[in-house]
Amino acid sequence: MNLIQEAFAVSNHLSHRWPQGEPRPIHYHYTSDRRPRRLGKALLVVSLCLVAAAALVFGGYLGMVHLANSLADAQRGSFAPRPSNHVEVNANWDPADLPWAQPDPNVSIFVHDQDTQLLTSNQIYDQVLPSVVCVTADQGNGSASVGSGVVLTQSGYIVTNFHIIQGGVSLNVSMLSSTANYDAKLVGYDEELDLAVLKIEAQGLVPARLGSSDQLSVGDSVYAIGNPMGYLHGTMTEGIISSPTRTIQVDGKDMNLLQTSAALNSGNSGGALTNAYGQVVGITSAKITGVENDTVIEGLGLVIPINDTIPFLNQMIHTGQSFRPSLGILCQEVQMDDTSGVYVVSTTADTPAHEALLEGDVILAANGVDTPTLYALTRVLNDTGVGNQVELSVLRDGGVLSISITLYDRLT
Repeated sequence: MNLIQEAFAVSNHLSHRWPQGEPRPIHYHYTSDRRPRRLGKALLVVSLCLVAAAALVFGGYLGMVHLANSLADAQRGSFAPRPSNHVEVNANWDPADLPWAQPDPNVSIFVHDQDTQLLTSNQIYDQVLPSVVCVTADQGNGSASVGSGVVLTQSGYIVTNFHIIQGGVSLNVSMLSSTANYDAKLVGYDEELDLAVLKIEAQGLVPARLGSSDQLSVGDSVYAIGNPMGYLHGTMTEGIISSPTRTIQVDGKDMNLLQTSAALNSGNSGGALTNAYGQVVGITSAKITGVENDTVIEGLGLVIPINDTIPFLNQMIHTGQSFRPSLGILCQEVQMDDTSGVYVVSTTADTPAHEALLEGDVILAANGVDTPTLYALTRVLNDTGVGNQVELSVLRDGGVLSISITLYDRLT
C-alpha cells in the first residue's frame, strides 16, 4: 500500500481540530460516531468541514497531510498549523447548548430567475465573495469546528451545514471579503439534510443571489467559493456539473445531490457553488474519496441543490424548526410499460393517506407535476408544505383518479 492509499484508508469524517498554539504532530484515528459511510470496499462519503484543534480531516486533504508529514520538521515549521489529533464530538451535546435566535415569519428566501449575462470567473468571484463567510463553532474544549456559510439576507441570516455547528457551544461568523467578525446564534437546523440557519446582528450585508439548481445540466461550468483548510479564506475552484441528480446514501439515508468536478476540501462545507451567472445554485457539503482497485478516486464533489433547500430554509427562518410534509405511505418506485410512478405499498394509520389511498395505488403526478421517482414526489410535497393540500393523480384499477390530501408533518 503506497502513501496516498494509506492516507485514504484512514480517512474519516470531514471536520478538523486546529491547534490553539504551536503546530503539533499529526495523528489520525477513527471515531465511533463520526466515521463516514463506506461505499463498496474503499470509497468514503466525507463531509467538508474542519474542526479546529484537531479538525475532522477529509478526502484529498488527508492524503496531502500525510505526504506533508514526511517532510522534515524544519520545513513543516514554515507551514500554517495543520490538523492534529481528532477529537470526538461530545456524545451528550445538545443543540440547546448553542445560543438561539428568534425566528422571523416576515423573512423569506427565494430563487431568482436565471440571469442572461454570462460572467467571467473574475466577475463571479467579485460578485459572490462578499456573500460567503467563515463559520466557527467553538467546541468548548479548546477546539473548534470550522467551515463556510452563505449570506441569505442583508439582515444577517446565513445558511451552513449542520455538521459544522454540531458539538458547538458558541458560534462565530467572519466575512471572507473583510475583517468584519460577528457572534452568531442558531435559528434552526435539519440534521438529516445537513442544513443549519444562523443569525448575526448586522445590516447591509450582501446576500447571495440564488439561482435555480433545476436548470443545471451535465457539463455546465460551476465555481466553488469557500474557506478550505479553515484558513485559505476566499478560495475559488472551477469545475463542471458531473451529474445534476446523484443519489448517495449517507448514514443510511438517501440524499439527492449535485455532483461536481470543482475541487472541494475540508473547510468548504457550507460554502457556495455558483453557476456561470454568479448565482448560488448549491451548498457544498461532501465528497467521495478513496481507492478502488488501486485507483485513487478524486474529483467527486457533492453539493446540496439550492432548490431542495428553499422550503426548509424558509421553515427554519419562520418557525425555528424544520419539517417533513408527508402523505403517510410506505412506497417504492415502479415502472409499468411506458409509465413510471410511485407505488403505494401500505398506508400508515391515523395519517391523511390512510383513508384516501389504497395498497396498490400508483401516484403518477402531484399538483400537475409528473412523479416517476420518490425524489420527484418528495420535491412536490416539500414545496406544498404542511397543512396544505396536494392534488394527486392516482392509477387505480386501470383508471386515473384525482385525489386531494392534506399534508401532515411526520416530525411532530
